[in-house]
Amino acid sequence: MTPEPVRNPFGRTPQEESGRKAPLRPALLTVRECADQLGCSAGNVYALIESGKLPVVCVGRQKGYRIDSRDLEVFIEERKFRYQPAPVDTRQRPLKHLKL
Repeated sequence: MTPEPVRNPFGRTPQEESGRKAPLRPALLTVRECADQLGCSAGNVYALIESGKLPVVCVGRQKGYRIDSRDLEVFIEERKFRYQPAPVDTRQRPLKHLKL
């Protein structure tokens, strides 16, 4: 059972009200927007682009790069990992302060 969409007092959903439909194409992000999502500087994003780790779309000569939001999601998913807890040392160490 899907939840009922939110409707305004006239019985229309926000999409119906604006007359827009969902975009068919993926969103293209600027380098700055991509950096904001990654939590890093634009310089780091340019370094990822130049190293070939982050695919881009070239837009004109002056506009620069755009990053496909799906490519950014793939980039993030490929770099996810979990830290493994450090092994616990269960050996008993000799007490240095006692003279036997």
